[in-house]
Amino acid sequence: GMGETIAIYVTAGVSGAHLNPAVTLALMTMRGFQKSKVIPYIVSQVLGAFSSAGLVYFLYKNLFTAYDKAHGIIRGSVESLSTAGIFSTYPNPHIDNLQAFAVEVVITAMLMMTIFAVGDDKNGAPKGHASAILIGIVIAIIGASLGPLTGFAMNPARDFGPKTFAFLAGWGKVAYTGGLSNPYFWVPILGPFVGAQLG
Repeated sequence: GMGETIAIYVTAGVSGAHLNPAVTLALMTMRGFQKSKVIPYIVSQVLGAFSSAGLVYFLYKNLFTAYDKAHGIIRGSVESLSTAGIFSTYPNPHIDNLQAFAVEVVITAMLMMTIFAVGDDKNGAPKGHASAILIGIVIAIIGASLGPLTGFAMNPARDFGPKTFAFLAGWGKVAYTGGLSNPYFWVPILGPFVGAQLG
């Protein structure tokens, strides 16, 4: 939650804190955000998340190698999800893709509803710096309460960009499929887009 708050502070003056493709699209459909900026923003968001995953991997590379060696894990195997999950989200093994999709819809709707409520002058919500803190708190609460179900993506870029990095960094197709016969990668992409529109 605090990480998101800081990200809002860092990017608000440049992009209006557009960090999430689902939010950007909802702002276009519900609040008149410029259509011409949607695709460039989404591309930038995915590239930013991909680059961040690359930085994390670079900083922790030796620890990944040591962990794999100590536990006899071959990168790209289902067992390597224990480290691939550092980059992106995977469902709890006790839920299926349809339930995971519903979770992502609900939590992203909650996020979007909060963003709109905090930004609505009629609500008397605090402006400026306090808005970022309130959004960060809501994200922390969502993560603490519903995160164990799907890893709470709520953001297609923050999931797809790092999944793509993990795919290229040796985790291979397991990064996208989560080791499931019914691939999971579409859930944290489509679920947040639907949820943001509903929120």
